Amino acid sequence: MKKPSRLTDSQSDEMIIDYNRAVAIARKFLEQYHSSIIFKSAYNDKKTWMVSMEVGLLDDDIIEVAIDAKTGKILGYSH
Repeated sequence: MKKPSRLTDSQSDEMIIDYNRAVAIARKFLEQYHSSIIFKSAYNDKKTWMVSMEVGLLDDDIIEVAIDAKTGKILGYSH
């Protein structure tokens, strides 16, 4: 029987949150404050996911949400 593998130090530094999960985290966060949310883009710089969403019904506003790629925690956002 194969033993479960443990993460090495180098593996634990790798990204855990994937593209789809990052978008879902940003969407759930923004749904608390906005009723209309449209996904625009997402990119990763190894440590942080940056997810852009268009929010608002009449006045479209782009909000970029920063998400820690390892933990999935929201680091901040900007308009």
